[in-house]
Amino acid sequence: MSVARYGASGDQTLTTTKTTALTVGSNATTAQRNEIYECILGIVGAPADNTISWTVVRVTALGTSTAQTPAPKQDGDRAAQAAGGSNHTVEPTLVTNGEVIKLMPLNARATFRWVAPPGGEWKHAATVGAGFAFQASHGSSVVDFQAIADWAE
Repeated sequence: MSVARYGASGDQTLTTTKTTALTVGSNATTAQRNEIYECILGIVGAPADNTISWTVVRVTALGTSTAQTPAPKQDGDRAAQAAGGSNHTVEPTLVTNGEVIKLMPLNARATFRWVAPPGGEWKHAATVGAGFAFQASHGSSVVDFQAIADWAE
């Protein structure tokens, strides 16, 4: 049996507190369990030479955002069940101690790519609204940051 694979991206402007560029999770009506197998984190445009703090954390509610329609990775796959969101106006509800990447400092000039080892995919609970938030913060920079995630469902 083949699994369906999808991807989505999102962006947000850095602030002094963690803000969310992308959420991926169960949609509002169909609980399902998604498996993130790859993500890319970076700065959009011309970054300065500073350090951005990144985190990826589990959520129990995806917040309010602009919908990002997940793109299928291969022809013939059904529409994704997962919901993707970007440019959040209401932040997602974070799981306490739910970080899968915990405040990782990266130079803004570098792009970071994470690929799951076999069997090491990030999986969220199979409940409506559960998923992952891709967040970043910086004390003074106001450039846009971007997160890209690929998952199987």
